[in-house]
Amino acid sequence: MGARLAEARAAFEAGEPLDLAELSRILVGRMVTQLLGLPVDASRGDAADLEIFATGERLASIALGTTADTELPPHKIALARDIVEQLTAHIDAVFPDAHPDTVIGRCRELGLSLRETKGLSTLLMVAGTETAASAMARMAAVLYDSGEVDRLLAHPEHREDAVREALRVTSPAPLIGRSVLADVEVAGRTLRAGERVMVLTWTANNVAGAFRIDRPYLPHNRQLWFGAGRHLCLGGPLARAELAAMLEMLLGDGRGFRVVSRRYGRRVLIPAYASLVVQKV
Repeated sequence: MGARLAEARAAFEAGEPLDLAELSRILVGRMVTQLLGLPVDASRGDAADLEIFATGERLASIALGTTADTELPPHKIALARDIVEQLTAHIDAVFPDAHPDTVIGRCRELGLSLRETKGLSTLLMVAGTETAASAMARMAAVLYDSGEVDRLLAHPEHREDAVREALRVTSPAPLIGRSVLADVEVAGRTLRAGERVMVLTWTANNVAGAFRIDRPYLPHNRQLWFGAGRHLCLGGPLARAELAAMLEMLLGDGRGFRVVSRRYGRRVLIPAYASLVVQKV
């Protein structure tokens, strides 16, 4: 996605307005395409990447309204199967010879079956699209809204801290479902083995306070926005790299930016901007 990001940066630094929400979806669509080896018509440019993102978005949106139960209704399962088939149909042909450096080839080398490889590819598509795109655009918005842009320009040594802070205060996965493995008491309530709980990650992460580029690492928070333990997000390092690249595009020339307009996403699984237009100052 480096070439597309460089193209956007050149136009942005020349003074053109830039829709970061759309650019984020393009970049994420391109990243997923390469990770999973999806066939794509390069002549379609951004349209192909946006279509890949939209497909992942449709699959994720099936979960809307289902978080209170572990059972999905049959019509939603059927719809999900159709979308998954669209996303993974190419894997049958490439699985035997996919390069070991690709996700599909690595799965084969590790002994995963074709079906397991399709399942993991689908999971990566769902988990790595909306969350990453949401974080990239919202990082820019929170930098601007908090008034921290000028401080970050003056103290570029805090860029890594700013990325971590952006992930903390936005928490792209604002809640995470988990199963209770053994009876445990939490705040005077007993959780029983086998029960389902919802971890309110946004609430937990934001107890520390408002966005601040020089906030030090919080050991008690760890990286809760990426989950924890055996469920720690596989794509965590990739997400940080994506946000760092976006931050470099926004501030790499030593000038700040302003938000020209914004429009919030509606009926989405992950909080996100439908549009976030920024311009150099």
